[in-house]
Amino acid sequence: MIKEKIKIIKEKRKEKRAELINYLRSELRNSTTHGLPYIVNTEIHWFERVYWCVNFAASLWIAIMLLTAQYVRYINSPVVMSVEMDYFNWNVSYPAITLCPTGKINEELFSALINETRLKTGKTLYSYFWSVATASLDTIDKLALQNPETINLISPNEYAAIAGLLFENFENRTVMTKTNWPVTVHAVLTEMGMCHVINSNVAAFHDPFKWKDETMEYVKNNIELSAHDIDFFTQIMNYADEYKVYVHSPDEIALSTTPSYTFDTEGYVYFGYRVWTAKISEKLRNTPVYIRKCRYLDEPLTKRYPVYSYNHCLVECRIRMIQTLCGCVPHFYKPLDDERICNLSELRCVIEHKNEILRLAATNDTIQKLGNDSLPRTSRDCGCPSDCESHVYLKDAESILSQSDMNRLRIGISTFPKVRVMREFIFSTQDMILKTGGVINLCVGSSVISIFELILTALRFPIHNLTNWAVGKIKKLSERKKK
Repeated sequence: MIKEKIKIIKEKRKEKRAELINYLRSELRNSTTHGLPYIVNTEIHWFERVYWCVNFAASLWIAIMLLTAQYVRYINSPVVMSVEMDYFNWNVSYPAITLCPTGKINEELFSALINETRLKTGKTLYSYFWSVATASLDTIDKLALQNPETINLISPNEYAAIAGLLFENFENRTVMTKTNWPVTVHAVLTEMGMCHVINSNVAAFHDPFKWKDETMEYVKNNIELSAHDIDFFTQIMNYADEYKVYVHSPDEIALSTTPSYTFDTEGYVYFGYRVWTAKISEKLRNTPVYIRKCRYLDEPLTKRYPVYSYNHCLVECRIRMIQTLCGCVPHFYKPLDDERICNLSELRCVIEHKNEILRLAATNDTIQKLGNDSLPRTSRDCGCPSDCESHVYLKDAESILSQSDMNRLRIGISTFPKVRVMREFIFSTQDMILKTGGVINLCVGSSVISIFELILTALRFPIHNLTNWAVGKIKKLSERKKK
């Protein structure tokens, strides 16, 4: 009985197999895809059918190889850099200027804070407040970082506010422009300690008194220049006896590794900059980052800053590195809610690894000591793509006039850009579809309609059998109910 059932099942399978083969022969003999009608044609010699099978398989292999190469190119290099030259129709951003004085403390405010603390606690925390107010990645190894006995009197969460409170004010008369255009000035806390930033769109996010303000949004208020404003300049007078000057994009921040120029002489100094600009096509706006190979300003990486720039990304990488090495975040970085701020004694850890932190490259000894492979070995390990739209400022003119009783710095655009780099699609999704269709048509002579025919051929037989099976089941159930 069992053998008979097995025999019946095998016969049914043979019937289904034969039915499927006959169906495929019938359908593919009329297929518009080249080669398939010859393969299933039983009226020609078997050698000819084998010949067509081999050629069809080879054609498919060639098509797959060509399509793979096109897909890899589409993923790896779909964007090309073109050059635009209609510079009379452009506006160029005047650079942001970061000024970091060597002496950061207002003596009157500092004395008042020392006296106030002495009256409340009976302790003179002169060196302690001095270290808090002047700490930076540049000067951290020159400060007194030992904890006083009264460490609990001051929380590390107050360090940034103390640094901002004791910082020298920026007088409006210190800066002027040729046309008396209004220019923004912000006091910010950076890797270089407290500094002033002129003509910046993102400096407000680095103001220690606004770190807790979650309602702040990006506002573009920097000065824009046309080719007719080539003689525009900003002049800074009597800012400080000695300070560092950083020139960068208004949407960027200065880092301790950013090129700087030290102003420490009496007289008149002029710096002229040429501008290199890069833009991106609107067609790339909605494409993924891995295709356009850059990030827009409104694509931040974390909640720390609501904007993205290459230097902001490096700051995030540096903070992660310090957290891994030292377990806390120095107070001259904006902390997140779940991050702990280092007290003064814990900054010794930052001194120990200062060179690695500045280079964003941990040594093999450090990695083995901590047993943590997440530390970057080079700055490339931070995974920071470039800015989709950027301005790069390169100094190409300088003049110095020594003169007593004068402290004046002038910064202008010496060369207006006559070319602009534009990031554009060279290989879009439409191009990928067209090239794919061309390859398939070249290799197997198949069109979109032919592909639909093959899809229908593949689906018709199982759908037909499934429908018959379902109808049979329904009939059996209805007959059972009648009985």
